Amino acid sequence: MEVILLESFDRLGQIGDIVNVKNGFARNFLIPQKKALRANKENKEKFLKIKNDLLEKNKKIVEESKLILKKIENKDIVFIRNASDNGQLYGSVSPKDIANYFNEKKIGIKPSNINLHTSIKKIGIYDLNVKLHANVGCNLKINVATSEENAKKQKIELETLDKSQNDSTKIDDNNKNDQDNKSVATYTEDEIPEETVKNKKTDKDSKNVDSIKTSEKTNEEIKAENTKNPEIKETE
Repeated sequence: MEVILLESFDRLGQIGDIVNVKNGFARNFLIPQKKALRANKENKEKFLKIKNDLLEKNKKIVEESKLILKKIENKDIVFIRNASDNGQLYGSVSPKDIANYFNEKKIGIKPSNINLHTSIKKIGIYDLNVKLHANVGCNLKINVATSEENAKKQKIELETLDKSQNDSTKIDDNNKNDQDNKSVATYTEDEIPEETVKNKKTDKDSKNVDSIKTSEKTNEEIKAENTKNPEIKETE
């Protein structure tokens, strides 16, 4: 079904875009929630009349979302939960729990704005994404532990691991660069320009000629001396 979007959606489109979606998604969510209109001639004319109001409303939502984002960026989110000896939680941490956590701090974030990359059923540090608007969002980490002290230990362990991995990556990059430099040097030595080879050959040939000339000159000098001094016999 083709619909006209009345809101911006991540990976779907911006306000005013006409997109093709599944019938169920349109009938059960987009149209009832007034997030889209069926893309017929009547609704296209209707959209043109309300377009400016929708864009102005969207602009305010984006500005408010950015203000909320500043409050939660780079914040430590710690959940203290009971768990078994192997770290299994007696329950789980859901998007609703995280939304309540923010609401207690008077930060209005809905469960639908929170995306977990994996279910949280054990102690540990997890990644989550907060999407306040199609164009406004951030990635955060949630630290789930049995006590504040354990939460601090988990954070230090993660930071140490990240630092170790970063250092390892830098070493690998340096080794790769060194290897590349050696390869370039070897290539340069092996691929000597043909002109240089010819020059070397020419020099060698020139030396051989000079040597022959020198030898011939020496023999001529000997013969000349023998002519001047008949007593000196030529040696074989």
